[in-house]
Amino acid sequence: GAASAQSSVTLYGKVDLGVGKATGSADKQVRDGAGSRVGIKGVEDLGGGMKALFGFEHRFSPDTGMDTTTEGKTPTSTFWNGYSTVGLGGTFGTVNLGRQYTSAFTLAQDVFDPFGGYTVAGLRGVALTPKTKVGAADTATDAAKLRTANSIRYDGTFGGVSVAADIAERSTSAASGAKRPYSVAAQYALGPVLAAVSYENPEGAKDNLLTAGVAYTFGPAKLAAALSSGKDADGDKLRGYLLGATVKVGTAGRVLAGYAALKEDNGTASATAKKVSLGYRHDLSKRTFLYTDVTRVNKVITATEQTGYDFGVQHNF
Repeated sequence: GAASAQSSVTLYGKVDLGVGKATGSADKQVRDGAGSRVGIKGVEDLGGGMKALFGFEHRFSPDTGMDTTTEGKTPTSTFWNGYSTVGLGGTFGTVNLGRQYTSAFTLAQDVFDPFGGYTVAGLRGVALTPKTKVGAADTATDAAKLRTANSIRYDGTFGGVSVAADIAERSTSAASGAKRPYSVAAQYALGPVLAAVSYENPEGAKDNLLTAGVAYTFGPAKLAAALSSGKDADGDKLRGYLLGATVKVGTAGRVLAGYAALKEDNGTASATAKKVSLGYRHDLSKRTFLYTDVTRVNKVITATEQTGYDFGVQHNF
């Protein structure tokens, strides 16, 4: 009884489904726009200001019920493909081990996109996250760089400043010249102002990315701007930026808008990926909302079907 009183375990998740069309595809589909998931997380009070932490998160496609890592593929499942960690916390901060998000992603790359990177309208994948190649903004390879397996991560908060750092082992399939991936990040939040900066050096021999941005909330509006600079997997220079806005409408509505661009330059030629998005969210409750989006990309990202849209519902629990 004493042990259970000092511990807590939480079941949580989200389910998202809508009807729409992704850019690069002519197919109209029932699709998951926001990474549906179910997770379990817990904390145990160890006394003396110490606590034990754990968490597991599984991603799935609610329209089929299948694991998102195996759907349409020969099963090679990473079942806890969201994250799977165990760690310790205290007055010093927290230290977690396992498969987890990079510090750069959670503190800097993920906080300036008004769409949160989700639905057809998500912008962070174009301009603010590590790249294999410009025009491959939303590939599985690039998405995989948002998390690392066999990693250790530290998080600490000091006043209004949150800091984090992580490093991981190279994967068993790493190419020649690969290095141990790591990232560091800091975020400052005080009143209406949020600012963040990060540096990420992924597993590839040549890629790296510096990201910095600021967001300001006033009245019903929140404006955000972020920049990125680094190299892709080929060593070509990258320069990107994202502009975003969220405006509350009435008591239950939000209008979202944003633009992202990323330029790649190999010294002799350059290419620029561009994406513009507009969306609306209508809250039915604190946990459930309806959404609709429209987005447009340029030919660097996809030569055909440059417009995408969706209409959907999301429930969080």
